[in-house]
Amino acid sequence: MGLTEAVTVRKQIVVDAPIERAFTVFTRQFGDFKPPEHNLLAAPIAETVFEPRVGGRIVDRAVEGRR
Repeated sequence: MGLTEAVTVRKQIVVDAPIERAFTVFTRQFGDFKPPEHNLLAAPIAETVFEPRVGGRIVDRAVEGRR
């Protein structure tokens, strides 16, 4: 088995909005721009929820209810 180097990916997007507005849009509408196929459920996604708090999670809910 070969060694793999760690890779850091950084991406920055500058928006013309106050920080509070940008944070609110990013957290409340996260599922609007996160590709639904990017999930670990291997099932169609009904919604993605971003919990906007310290220690919050990003939770996918499949159409049949699994999270």
